[in-house]
Amino acid sequence: MWIMYKRFYNMPKILIISLAALMMLFFPLEKQASTQRSLQNMIYQAYVDNHMPKWESTLRAMEMEYSRNPSDSLLYDLILAQYGLIGYYLGTGKDNEGGKLLDQAEKNLEKLKEKSGYEAQSLAFEGAFYGYRIAQRSIRGVRLGPRSSRVINQALEKNPDYPRAWVEKGNVLFYAPSVLGGSKTEAITYYKKAIELMEKNMQNNHRWLYLGTLVSLANAYEKTGQLEMAIQTLEKSLDYEPGFQWVKEELLPEFKAKK
Repeated sequence: MWIMYKRFYNMPKILIISLAALMMLFFPLEKQASTQRSLQNMIYQAYVDNHMPKWESTLRAMEMEYSRNPSDSLLYDLILAQYGLIGYYLGTGKDNEGGKLLDQAEKNLEKLKEKSGYEAQSLAFEGAFYGYRIAQRSIRGVRLGPRSSRVINQALEKNPDYPRAWVEKGNVLFYAPSVLGGSKTEAITYYKKAIELMEKNMQNNHRWLYLGTLVSLANAYEKTGQLEMAIQTLEKSLDYEPGFQWVKEELLPEFKAKK
């Protein structure tokens, strides 16, 4: 220890100043990364606990953090959290809340589109948001459905290793009417590919999305008459996260009751 101190003491003054400056830069960045990871974990836990008020409060905290310390990766996390909450709102009849949040998310997406390295992510969000607009008014499907498919295909071309693009392609096929090219059987292929990519390289901010995609895959299996595969897929989600309330308390008992 004394030798290390002596070496530091004997360093040229300019080098000591440079090291100090680097440390001053490093520690705020480290703190920001820690805060961002903590927010990601809170979103994940809200999803696992099926506790949307916790998701809403975490989203507000994320918005405040972004206003203080904006970064491209935090902007992505912010839109991802909005994307998940919009889906919940629209799926539970809270169309007004969903519409307002969608307006905000689309504004944030315009910022993300300007960020280098986020081309596939932006296109996948754009495709998903077209889908949400269709969910608000189904008549928009004729006009917005092809747009959604087109930009999601572009996302896959930009980055075939980006799992959310495969998720969105699966969603388009699952929810679109068959007369407009929908196919729940084909959706299975895309959901499985997304799951494979996430398992190969699990990002901390994608863990809730991984669980959600397993649920989507299980629903696609159930809708195509593959109930046993659906049950196995839900059980797989519990292997990954035993506390996944939505599956443990609702979906899995419901699917097993159909046997």
